[in-house]
Amino acid sequence: MRSTSFKRKYIAMAAGVLLASSAPIALAAIQQHTFSISGDNGETGTGMFTWDDQVVADGQPLSQDTQSTGDLLSVSITISGGNVVGGSTTFSLADCGGAYLEFTPDFMSDINFWCNNGTNSLSGIEVYTNILNDTVDQGAGDQMPQIGDNSSTLTFTPVSTSQLIQDARPIPIMGLYGLLGMSGLLGLLGAWRLYGRKR
Repeated sequence: MRSTSFKRKYIAMAAGVLLASSAPIALAAIQQHTFSISGDNGETGTGMFTWDDQVVADGQPLSQDTQSTGDLLSVSITISGGNVVGGSTTFSLADCGGAYLEFTPDFMSDINFWCNNGTNSLSGIEVYTNILNDTVDQGAGDQMPQIGDNSSTLTFTPVSTSQLIQDARPIPIMGLYGLLGMSGLLGLLGAWRLYGRKR
């Protein structure tokens, strides 16, 4: 009776360790949204930004309140022609001190950015409307910049959202301690079987 109880106990423990170590883990997906850009002075361009859908659930806005912090993982906005200083310019996440994008995952309500790469600048003012190179500084909290001689009104239009990569941080494999535990349990089961045969 004791040997049967011993066997059942350790088989149950082995099964528990196997189940715990091989249980499926929900992996986050990094999402990427792309959009097109057109300006009233002939500017054209494209842009994209990425976020983690486990951090920001579907139906929620993305925001970027201070430089390089917030919901966005990356940004790339390229604009050419028109009043772009230098003919073409690109903004990255490090250039952007603010963004308001609603709503994940399709952004059918708004795309606005506040960025400055030292040569060109963007100021979000209304739904899908951004000002390129605002020349009149109204100070902190400027939400409706005046359009100066070198400014253009840009319209950002949603294009598509796709899964960029799957977050590989949680990997559903057995760790070192799980392997050690399984080795020990298998050793005990082997010893029990040898003990049972000798009896």
